Amino acid sequence: MSDGMPGWMGDVHSLLPHQYCWVIVTVLAISCGAIIGVERGKRQKPAGLRTMMLICLGASIFTQASILVAGTRTDPARIAAQVVTGIGFLGAGAIIHGRGAVTGFTTAAAIWVVAAIGVVLGIGYAAAGVLFTLFVVGTLAAERTIESVLCGRCQWATMRIDFDPTDGRTRWRIQEVLDDHQVPDELVSFASSTEEIGAVSVRCCVRHRQHRGFLATLAAMPGVRQIVETATPASPHAQEQRR
Repeated sequence: MSDGMPGWMGDVHSLLPHQYCWVIVTVLAISCGAIIGVERGKRQKPAGLRTMMLICLGASIFTQASILVAGTRTDPARIAAQVVTGIGFLGAGAIIHGRGAVTGFTTAAAIWVVAAIGVVLGIGYAAAGVLFTLFVVGTLAAERTIESVLCGRCQWATMRIDFDPTDGRTRWRIQEVLDDHQVPDELVSFASSTEEIGAVSVRCCVRHRQHRGFLATLAAMPGVRQIVETATPASPHAQEQRR
């Protein structure tokens, strides 16, 4: 322990009996994963509350198991080190490559850092794990402000997509594209279709490429007749949802 550092900031295994340490570390792993998961879930990201809780808990369990199995005989980091390799495959699965766009990098990075927090908690540094969790949430929250300063504020417009409803499948293909690009449901409005034409209105940012990328995908879709801009209202609430 470094001079001047409070005892509670160090390894809880040196402060409390082992049977209490495992309980505290496990509860904190679930809680820290939940805090980050709530932030991701509010933005309707694929890896939300349950995913982040399980990732942080799993990394913590592997690390605790590594310490218990190794004891004083072998390197206790051998099992925990495999978390780094394993979480890479999970993060890679969260990255989606579409037509002209790659999404999911932030989700993959969040999965990676949540696993790291689980490892820190698993080795017993509870205060550090909680502090890192607050840093992650603060970074994700500040990203919207930093992006608007560096790249400019979003320019919002309402786009109407007219499509052929006769085959009964085009609407669901459009919905799939919107879901793949993580467009919140509250920004999408399907109008009542007639036998000749169907329409959906989508509020989106037309200034930033990563926000308007789904329009090109829809324009190339068979069954989509046209995409026209109908209005350009500013929407701070919509900006929160899109990023």
